[in-house]
Amino acid sequence: MTNAKDRKAGSRNVLYLGFVSLFTDLSSEMIYPLIPAFLVSLGASKEIIGLIEGIAEGTASLLRTISGTWSDRVGKRKMFIFFGYGISAVSKPFLYLAGAWPVVLAVRFSDRVGKAVRTPPRDALISTSVDGHKKGRAFGVQRAMDRLGAVGGPVLALLVLHFFDGDLRMVFLLSFIPAAIALAFIPLARETAPAAAVRGGHRRSGLMSAGFILFLIASIVFTLGNSSNAFLILKAREANLSLALVPAIWIVYNAVSSVSAPIFGVLSDKIGRAPVIMASFVYYSAIYLLFGLAGSLWQIWALFAAYGIYYGLSEGVFRAYIADLVAADYRATAYGIFNTGIGLALIPASIIFGAIWDRFGSKWAFFVSAAFSMLGFLIFVAGLVARPRRTAALRSG
Repeated sequence: MTNAKDRKAGSRNVLYLGFVSLFTDLSSEMIYPLIPAFLVSLGASKEIIGLIEGIAEGTASLLRTISGTWSDRVGKRKMFIFFGYGISAVSKPFLYLAGAWPVVLAVRFSDRVGKAVRTPPRDALISTSVDGHKKGRAFGVQRAMDRLGAVGGPVLALLVLHFFDGDLRMVFLLSFIPAAIALAFIPLARETAPAAAVRGGHRRSGLMSAGFILFLIASIVFTLGNSSNAFLILKAREANLSLALVPAIWIVYNAVSSVSAPIFGVLSDKIGRAPVIMASFVYYSAIYLLFGLAGSLWQIWALFAAYGIYYGLSEGVFRAYIADLVAADYRATAYGIFNTGIGLALIPASIIFGAIWDRFGSKWAFFVSAAFSMLGFLIFVAGLVARPRRTAALRSG
């Protein structure tokens, strides 16, 4: 941002894209907490649920590097953002027709394809819409609005369930309305991506820096223990949480997430990203250990609230950290590579978690996840030691 006019336009970009995320999450979180129970009603086992979540999140993530690289090359963000959100909006109502778990898999996969297409260009647009020292705040605000939508989504689901006698399928059908509203905000955002195509070489891009590569590796290893949140809902059900209260406990998680995201985003602007990221790895490990040990319903409620703090420690801060490491005209590529790596790791992560749960119980599944988190922490610390000082110069980009 070079002048007051550009800074104002950049702030509006963050706000508009925040509203896009808010309404999209209103739609997504109407249905997401209900999918595990819906799959169980269709006869799916825990291992099948893990397979569905792994395939949906993982295989669609292959597109993230493609969309990110393509966005950098053409110097455009908004068309990818609109197309990605559009795919997700159209796919959700088809859950209304689902009669077997493969249909749910197809819908989840389509929804995740949309996310894969839109996420790298969107994050790149946010990163270039604000001054370098405000990236943590910008991503924190955007993620907070995303989580506000995630708070409202279960509330809408509860209302639909109340007025339609517990009909899950009606929730799926009506989820299209907020998803369609989200699309209306995208044209209001302004392009800030470099106009010229990316020129060859990674020497100055930051993509081949030790800092970025080791952060990517640490995050992938961590993700091997970061299975789908669907298993947290199943853990709550195991502790005898009623189906009617599933949206409510999801509201608690998302409400805390919404508050914590801007707080830790601003904190990372002040003290640096690395301490916050290290805290996120350790905190996640502790939370999952406690989930494994939890047996009573009050403990589950407390842990869902505590888990929301992890979201604030990680989501926006991770995005801002990548923007610190990688030059502006390569950032969509960097976000694409990062999200592809994470997405691919989710395939074995969710399958392994479900298999361990089926064979040895939920406790050991959560314990294994906690161990992967600590391994990711150790790799990240090693990456900080190896990171060349010259990448610090990219922070102002």
